[in-house]
Amino acid sequence: MLVNIAAQRARQLMQGAAPLFKTKSRKPAAIALREVENGLLPFYRMADQPQLADLEAEEVAEDEEE
Repeated sequence: MLVNIAAQRARQLMQGAAPLFKTKSRKPAAIALREVENGLLPFYRMADQPQLADLEAEEVAEDEEE
């Protein structure tokens, strides 16, 4: 999971995204790993992430209550 997150972030950095962590390194992979290491990139395991359909159902229920 770490490799996938860091690789995705490294691609973003290569495309011009601003780093979230100050470092002397100019290598996107190293910067991405430091960002993950310092908890600057939120991520969820698919099993822990709420399902989109569940969230939409909750919003509809809240709208109906109002």
